[in-house]
Amino acid sequence: GHVLDYLDKDVFNSYWDEVVDPLLQAAGPMAGTVLTHLETDSWECGGMNWSAEFPEYFKTYNGYDIINYLPVVAGKIVDDRNASNAFLADLRKTIAACVSENHYKTFAERAAEYGMGIQPESAGPHAAPIDGITNYSHSDIVMSEFWVPSPHRPKPENRYFVKQASSAAHIYGKQYVGAEAFTSIRKPHWGEVLWRDQKPSMDHEFCSGLNMIFFHTFTNSPDEMGEPGQEYFAGTHINRHVRWWDLSDAFMDYIARVQYVVQQGKFVADVLYYYGDHVPNIARLKEDDPAGALPGYDYDVTNEDVLLKLEVVDGQVVVPGGIHYKVLALPDHKVLSLAALKQVRKLLVEGATVLGPKPERLVSLVGGEDARNEFRILSDSLWGQDPPEKGYNSFGKGKLVWGISANELLRNAGVPMDLELISFKTFPSLDYIHYKVEDSDVYFISNQSPENQTAGFKFRVSGKQPEIWDPLTGRQWKAEAFKQSTGNTEVKLEFAPYGSFFVVFNEPIPETRQGSQTSNYPVFTELQEITGPWLVSYDTAWGGPASIEAKELFDWSKSDIEGIKYYSGKAVYSKDFRIDKNDKGRSYHIELNEVADIGIASIQLNGKDIGIVWTPHFRADISPALKKGKNNLSITVVNTWQNRLIGDRGKPQEERFTKTNIKIRDDWELVPSGLLGPVRILISNEL
Repeated sequence: GHVLDYLDKDVFNSYWDEVVDPLLQAAGPMAGTVLTHLETDSWECGGMNWSAEFPEYFKTYNGYDIINYLPVVAGKIVDDRNASNAFLADLRKTIAACVSENHYKTFAERAAEYGMGIQPESAGPHAAPIDGITNYSHSDIVMSEFWVPSPHRPKPENRYFVKQASSAAHIYGKQYVGAEAFTSIRKPHWGEVLWRDQKPSMDHEFCSGLNMIFFHTFTNSPDEMGEPGQEYFAGTHINRHVRWWDLSDAFMDYIARVQYVVQQGKFVADVLYYYGDHVPNIARLKEDDPAGALPGYDYDVTNEDVLLKLEVVDGQVVVPGGIHYKVLALPDHKVLSLAALKQVRKLLVEGATVLGPKPERLVSLVGGEDARNEFRILSDSLWGQDPPEKGYNSFGKGKLVWGISANELLRNAGVPMDLELISFKTFPSLDYIHYKVEDSDVYFISNQSPENQTAGFKFRVSGKQPEIWDPLTGRQWKAEAFKQSTGNTEVKLEFAPYGSFFVVFNEPIPETRQGSQTSNYPVFTELQEITGPWLVSYDTAWGGPASIEAKELFDWSKSDIEGIKYYSGKAVYSKDFRIDKNDKGRSYHIELNEVADIGIASIQLNGKDIGIVWTPHFRADISPALKKGKNNLSITVVNTWQNRLIGDRGKPQEERFTKTNIKIRDDWELVPSGLLGPVRILISNEL
């Protein structure tokens, strides 16, 4: 559809005056107080390269006239091929500068008139004639997006885009890194499994610097639209009409706990990667790792604007946001601007360590032949005329290195890894991020695999007591299985599938103190399995029977009873069981093991609320409510809309239980639902 001309400031102002300003005036005193930020979505308008005032902007920006070189845009050669390519580089860079200056900066200025900030997704992730980090300089909340697995975007490189946004926040000194979260397309609607799809995707991006979730999508569907009502074609459906809404507290609490902690922190990284001045210029996911910092060291990405403002303090480069980095890494495409090359020389003289290959050419017509000659002379003076494949030069107080990765450079320099994996049975897919919160070191660590994982970690911290904080429950405890050595602390961690923890170093301790235990987690032993029969109660308003007696736990979708087979909603499992011994020196837990399909259950014991579980192993502490002898257990589980919609497929509307704008496709299949167990009572030692 139609989009604004991003290159023209007058066009934006006209749109603002006609569309946005009347809305803000109508908001009255709420504008700037209740309504604090304005957002525009990701760039989805493809390319643009011309506007009425663009020739004048180009001349001001580059110092020469665009007109003589316009045939290059049509595929012709002007002067020679090198000159034509240099013009195209200038053209693209000018477009990006124009977008930043005339659209996003103007957006920020107009919002500021109302005391408001902006949070546009102004840096992709779709290909665009932009410099993503430059656009982010105008944002108060730096916004990106991430997707859950779906056929539309199955691979990590298609789903994760937060690293660029968090880098921009770090280098510019902005607190909030937001993301359009849980986006999906062409996955069966209401097909989410929170612990398998949403949690690992979210945790991956927390490890990339995310600290503020914006749900994609929360629809407003009036009651008269029925259930599940109106939905958008994309995103994870999160709203009051989803079947698990009343049990969503634990999921929301997890998000809130993680966000609250990481929003307080200052990111810790060793490498700053300069991604050049070419356009399009968009960084993607953390694993792209263009400087070769991973594993064990982290990095940020920066742009030319910030590169030219870098300072050197005690041999480290410092961004305007205040973060110190041990290494500045240059891009491997061997192209730099003259301004960037001059800044590299200045930083070296002042004592920085710079990593990168010799730049071979200046791709710009700005400055003419004099600029190109100056570029060659400066490049030769730093790297030498014919440098070897690997090498280094001392220059000023600094050191210039090339031919190795940032990881190798840091290890060769004796810099310990910030987080090192030191012992594990199988190679786990783990990710982490490190923050400083005042004097505390805070690491968030995520198991990105569907398997249990146990691993030893070496943290670049010593002289502080390690603590483990569980964002699922809010529980915090001191780790007593740890080992300190000079500058490092080893801690053993155990993760459930897609599990995550904070490891916090806060309380000062002597560096000679060592842990006194062999594990930081309780050891669980099965006391008994709770078997059938179960009384299972359904909601008759949605086609289920009032109650049935089930001899054993079963998958609803395989039931011979139509009202259960196609049931969507809550069901309550009730059961009396006996505990012959209640040892107060032990902790008692209930473990549900498998809960299908969304994976949420609420547990009550003897009329007391135990809590909501939504991640494997679906385990909760029942010690405060457990009695010796007879106990009454109640477990509420819920599934999504899928099975009920399939049951209604093809029926006249008057015979359906559901009403929605979403077309139920013929290839949708029933999904396993219900409590599948086995349900066990576990006993554990107290930590």
